[in-house]
Amino acid sequence: MLGAVLIALAGGAAVGMSRSINGRLTMDRGAFTASAWNHWIGFLLLTVYVLLFHRIGLPLIADVPVFYLTGGVIGACFVVISSYVFPRIGAARSGLLIIGGQMITGLLIDLARGTAEFHIGQPAGVALILLGIYLTRYTR
Repeated sequence: MLGAVLIALAGGAAVGMSRSINGRLTMDRGAFTASAWNHWIGFLLLTVYVLLFHRIGLPLIADVPVFYLTGGVIGACFVVISSYVFPRIGAARSGLLIIGGQMITGLLIDLARGTAEFHIGQPAGVALILLGIYLTRYTR
């Protein structure tokens, strides 16, 4: 469990660094150009990884159910949106708002799928994150 927690924290740090770098590129080239470069480089890296370490070849897009492709569309939208907002409202506020959105959505998905038993700590945690977002407005 601790290993998964540390990996998740590292993933969060990677998101923050990636968004900051793409935010800089957005200021120079625009959000869609920054996102396109982000996805091209990611595609190339993952393609090399799959070909070198999985020896299964790349799956054909026809073999993937259409619904699963929406994850890529949503991911691309996330990159464009976060690349746009990071340089405008800062890394801390952007990060908190992104986490707040993830917490709310995650809670709703778990409740809709029935994969998590409801307890008061869940909405309380979301409320604390939203309170943290509100409190970042007061920076002096």
